[in-house]
Amino acid sequence: MRTNIVLDETLVREAMKYARSTTKKGLVEEALREFIRRKEAERRAGAYRDRIRALDTKLRGLDLRESPHKVLRDDRERA
Repeated sequence: MRTNIVLDETLVREAMKYARSTTKKGLVEEALREFIRRKEAERRAGAYRDRIRALDTKLRGLDLRESPHKVLRDDRERA
């Protein structure tokens, strides 16, 4: 997709010190990939928290040998 954007040159110079890319286009693409990676990780962590809460609610009051966290971890490792 072709687009024109005005970037803060100071910010671009600073980012280029850490980027793998040597072009502004590559820098923007790298930043977008990192943004997507972090948002996906946040979504997965939220889904995991929701599963823990649901399991805690379901198992509340039961005397378990293992914690719900370990049960979920074992379940995830089997999949």
